[in-house]
Amino acid sequence: MIAFFCALLSGALFYYSQGQANAWALAWFAPVPLLWLAYSKTPAWKVLLAAFAGFCSGQLYLAQCYGGKLPLWVLAPTPLASSVLFTAAVLFTRTAWHRLPPLGALAAFPAAWTASEFAIGHFSPHGSFGSLAYSQVSFPAAIQVASLFGLYAVTFLLCLFANSVALLARGARFAAAVGASACATAFAFGLARLFLAQGPTVPVAALANPDSWRSENRDGTPTSAAAAAAGYASASKELASRGVRIVVIPEGAISLQPQHEKAILAPLAAVSSTEGILIIIGTFEPAPPRNRAFAFSPDGLVHIYSKRHLLRPFETGAPGEEPGIIGSGYGMAICKDLDFPRSVRADTRAGVRLLLVPANDFGTDGWIHARMAVMRGIENGCAVLRSAFNGLETASDAEGRLLASASTDHAGMTTTVAELPLGRGLTLYNRIGDTFPWSSVAATLFLLLIMKGNRRIIPGPSDSIA
Repeated sequence: MIAFFCALLSGALFYYSQGQANAWALAWFAPVPLLWLAYSKTPAWKVLLAAFAGFCSGQLYLAQCYGGKLPLWVLAPTPLASSVLFTAAVLFTRTAWHRLPPLGALAAFPAAWTASEFAIGHFSPHGSFGSLAYSQVSFPAAIQVASLFGLYAVTFLLCLFANSVALLARGARFAAAVGASACATAFAFGLARLFLAQGPTVPVAALANPDSWRSENRDGTPTSAAAAAAGYASASKELASRGVRIVVIPEGAISLQPQHEKAILAPLAAVSSTEGILIIIGTFEPAPPRNRAFAFSPDGLVHIYSKRHLLRPFETGAPGEEPGIIGSGYGMAICKDLDFPRSVRADTRAGVRLLLVPANDFGTDGWIHARMAVMRGIENGCAVLRSAFNGLETASDAEGRLLASASTDHAGMTTTVAELPLGRGLTLYNRIGDTFPWSSVAATLFLLLIMKGNRRIIPGPSDSIA
């Protein structure tokens, strides 16, 4: 019965912290009931079932977001694999508790789950989507460590704190104090980074008109495409008169046919040139399928970027291969590209200080997906302007602070304007890449080897039956 309640409590904490409720504070305690159970004399099979059920039930927020929109074979594999690996991490930590001193158990859970998330992010077609770290985007002080070591350092921090609480509840006070001290140091760094001087600001705007997008999807004619382009050109011109220098328009805003491409996009190129503004617009070409973004610069240059990470099976055709570097500290990516930290890190090493992102979401996942873009900005020292259909328009600075946001789930043109500070550019994470998660993999293997050679059971400070 206690195992059941531990699973139920952890599942609820994972669900509300990772899902639409955005109750980020709960994520710090979500693993605690299951770890507390693992540190008891409860039979291993009960711990196994509780850990799997608790984590898996917490991932039901994915069904709330994508149920009926994505087929089960697309939706289910990643959370199921994550649940299996989370269960393995809990059992690994239980073994460390019995075979190693408490400090070994303290390191075991954050190292094992960080290594697991890193493996998922490496092999999953959805990249880093679903990482526990994304739950903390609304808590900027906690996620600044991503500028040092990337996304998975935030995961490690969350797990270290939860494990410290569980160990404290089992009487391992010294190990718990070590973990709490490490977390406090990370928070202190985060707070200090939030007070750093920012770069010069740029007036930016995100534009989205769901009505024209639906018309495009329904009609898909040169006439409907031209009407959509003219509408965005007019809105961009009006924004330029208000001082805006950069405009981003969502993914797939215009459906293009190769023979009409130049004529349809001409109004946007003209406004960019005459008004001296940078305009980025997402386009879709049905035959052959191509998902691209066009960046019209005031100097008359046109930069074209092809989306590199496609959402299968909905997006067909060949993915792009080249980075979306515009120059002058600006870069672009499209929607799902930002689910892949390595791709963004490679691009931003070219000196990107502002990342411009056309996107298209699924409605109920608006903030869940948008916060992945915010995390990429912290990792790489760049501000992010994202404009999405069926989601949110967001402007976030290089420290992850959300400066402006608006929903695009209503009729008519949605406009979000912000004075967005340019990021400082290259971070430590830019330079060292995934050193930290690889270190977590190494630490996990090292602990495994030690445990394999030490089969003597070391009783914990408090080993009562739960």
